[in-house]
Amino acid sequence: TALPICLSQRLSRAFSLRRGPDVLPVRDLILLDAISEDNVVTVLKKRFQDDQIYTYIGSVVVSVNPYKNLSVYDDNQIVRYRGGNYWDPSLEPHVFSLTDAAYSDLRFRGRNQCVIISGESGSGKTEASKIIMRYVAAVSPGGGKVDEVKTKLLKTNPVLEAFGNAKTVRNDNSSRFGKYMDIQFDYHGNPVGGKVTTYLLEKARVICQNADERCFHIFYQLLAGCASLGSLCLQNDPMQYAYLKGGNCVRVKGTNDATHFKEVQNSLKYLGFGDSEQDAVFRVLATVLLLGQLQFQAEGEGSSVSTIKGLADVAKLLDGEPKAIQNGLTRQTVVVEGKLVSSPLQLEKASYARHSLAKTLYERLFIWLCGRINENLCVPGDDVKAVIGVLDIYGFEIFSVNGFEQFCINYCNEKLQQLFIELTLRTEQQEYQDEGITWVEIKYFNNRIICDLIDKKPSGIMALLDEECIRPGEKSDLTWLSKLDRATQSHDHYKSREVAKDRSLPQNVFVLKHYAGDVRYTVEGFVDKNTDTLFKDLSQAMYECNNPLLKALFPEGNKDTWLGASKRPVTAGAAFKKSMGSMIEELNAKMPSYIRCVKPNEKKRANVFDSKLVLNQVKYLGLVENVRVRRAGFCYRVPQDKFLERFKLICPHTYPVWSGSVKEGVNEILLYIGILSDEYQFGRTKVFIKSPQTVFRLESARDDKIASIVMKLQRAWRAFCIRRQRGSYVDELLRVFANVKSDPQFGRQFKWPRDVPRQLTVADKNLKKVHANWWAHKKLSPLSAERRDALRLKVYAWRCYSSDFRDPDVQADVVKKPLDLAQQFRGVYASHLAGYEQKSRTVCAQYADSHIRFASEARKVNRAGKLDRRVLILTENHLFKADTKFKVTPKRVIRLHSIRSILLNKTPDTFVVLKLDEVRRRRNLTTTSSL
Repeated sequence: TALPICLSQRLSRAFSLRRGPDVLPVRDLILLDAISEDNVVTVLKKRFQDDQIYTYIGSVVVSVNPYKNLSVYDDNQIVRYRGGNYWDPSLEPHVFSLTDAAYSDLRFRGRNQCVIISGESGSGKTEASKIIMRYVAAVSPGGGKVDEVKTKLLKTNPVLEAFGNAKTVRNDNSSRFGKYMDIQFDYHGNPVGGKVTTYLLEKARVICQNADERCFHIFYQLLAGCASLGSLCLQNDPMQYAYLKGGNCVRVKGTNDATHFKEVQNSLKYLGFGDSEQDAVFRVLATVLLLGQLQFQAEGEGSSVSTIKGLADVAKLLDGEPKAIQNGLTRQTVVVEGKLVSSPLQLEKASYARHSLAKTLYERLFIWLCGRINENLCVPGDDVKAVIGVLDIYGFEIFSVNGFEQFCINYCNEKLQQLFIELTLRTEQQEYQDEGITWVEIKYFNNRIICDLIDKKPSGIMALLDEECIRPGEKSDLTWLSKLDRATQSHDHYKSREVAKDRSLPQNVFVLKHYAGDVRYTVEGFVDKNTDTLFKDLSQAMYECNNPLLKALFPEGNKDTWLGASKRPVTAGAAFKKSMGSMIEELNAKMPSYIRCVKPNEKKRANVFDSKLVLNQVKYLGLVENVRVRRAGFCYRVPQDKFLERFKLICPHTYPVWSGSVKEGVNEILLYIGILSDEYQFGRTKVFIKSPQTVFRLESARDDKIASIVMKLQRAWRAFCIRRQRGSYVDELLRVFANVKSDPQFGRQFKWPRDVPRQLTVADKNLKKVHANWWAHKKLSPLSAERRDALRLKVYAWRCYSSDFRDPDVQADVVKKPLDLAQQFRGVYASHLAGYEQKSRTVCAQYADSHIRFASEARKVNRAGKLDRRVLILTENHLFKADTKFKVTPKRVIRLHSIRSILLNKTPDTFVVLKLDEVRRRRNLTTTSSL
């Protein structure tokens, strides 16, 4: 009986109707009455406090990191969401719903899909991507090779996290690279392969980290879990290595690096990395750590390595010559007029070369790993019907000091925001066209102007940075800033100390007005990081090592190709810009889905919601802009058959059965509720509703109707239960008494049903009385009137003289003992009665008696054979029959000389019969005392 009520409450909570001035936690932000950043934060907070971490903006999922495990990802939940629809109010917003919609579209319509996950570090992007992959693996068909592919796809996560993630102050498992993975499906919807693409690894983290941060996980895992550290020339203490102790944090609470290292080894093996390849990988990692231990000393005009032991260890790991490696670290070769010119490096540049080699080694190892994973996962195009791409990309970043990395990351987010708005508008427009709805022009902020400011040639920020990096002579960050000021001084989204004449800005800073807010960039390091120089001598030293992996990592180290090289190395900024262009082109060719991840607090603690921090992210992610774009036309749209199925119970014309067309049924409902025609519009297959208030009216009417239906169902259910129980009782009764008329005892010995329904308790008692009366009638009806009277007297006598007789009104301690004539005679047995002493004396005084011989409670048998309570008081002249209040009337006073005789029974009972003179005109008095 509780099921319908629970369902009603769940549906009501799902839509969270707005019945008052407070902003309630609507499941879809487009249903907000008033759109504002504060209202969006309020909804997210209320849902977060109820452990509802997902919220919709149409088909977009907003995810708030709970920083705790929730029971919303188990197999039962997967079954619930499989084949469901995001507009189904019985299903809470979930990543599963978004993933199922993408997978269903791929499987049944053959369209390529992409899921774009964005948010700042610590907001749960990586976890969301893993949840997507797990759901796809669970719902797609399996068996044999397909299961092997699913396992391989899942095994990529430990490897990419180990080599690409690190602990930061904001996140213990922060992705320090952008990742895009295509999951490839065949024509049966089976996953058959995958392909990983990476963007902008934060390689600067290899050589330095901020306070309370770590380098990439794999270094700590290697030191904690590798059983052959001696062969790698390593010790297991991370604090011994300059590249690992910079953040003064080598442990992560709740993380076992040794266990994770074993997981990485197993994953590498499953992905096709043999023992020799794994050993080569670990040797490169050890080399990176040992490079950080090298020290340099001045030597003539140049420098040399002073830590000979460390240099020998590096050479051993790389399988190269110590002298060749030292030359690579301390000399620079350039091509001048077709000739190779070599010159020594001073201490500062030698140290720079060492850091540059360490960063490049790790970056190229990471790229090589991804390439080898792709070789093992990727399948030929003919075997692929469609793909689901998952983009886990860094979120917008604003720090106290923002450099080249933040500039690139924020440029990426500008491009994605531009793509999001364009695709959202395109999707809206396409849906309107498909449904035959007139397209409404939507006003929004187009951030293309910011993207052009950054990447447009020849005056964009990146173009001017490249120009500074490749020009002859000394290169300077401040020189580049001066050129930037002159080229962009009239731009509304750029300012600096010189352009804005704002003396509060430092001379080495410029400000960009991004869509998510203003960001100050410090120019130090822009030119150097963009140039990303690796001296030719270092490339040559690596290439000439006997380790085959190094030849694959440094193909430009082949000295024979130097003189023929005509192109300059591509700058880091240009390479990133190109990769962003490819990524946008890739995403544009797919059907997009979006997950916007939000971090609730900086402390990484469960159940803590920092509204101010979330408000900033709401701005960065452009959530309000998303809601406005989605709400610009119609806030709610649903297939007409789904609308009729949900709301038909509101209208008596459509419920319980509607025989007309779906569109006519929907129209009947809207007319019955009284919704004006300008509030909704019919498409070819969907109905579109403009305002949230209209949706709330529909939902409110439905809730009210459900309450009424539930009460009817409850009444019907209870009646059914009673009928079922009553039927069982009656059936048992009919079976027992089926032959009662022919039974010699007329059913006296029959056993009545034991399990009597609560509702039939009174009826059961009455039926037993009816049967007892009927049985007595059947027994007495054959007897004559005289025999019936005699039998009646026998019954009276039996009641009076039965040895089992007990008077229920007499106290238990009085009647519990049988009559004992041998007990000592006390005379007075009524002293326990309230007021006995005074009241008994009063009675005696009325009749001039002074001494009480005997007093006891007794029961008088009246003419009807029933018992009356009395108190017998015997004096020297009278026998008083007082009531329990010691009230004595003349009729209750017997003079002793009027008693003719006293009769007692031979059996040990308490009955006494007094025979009086006829003068009393009384019948015999029979009493029972308490003796």
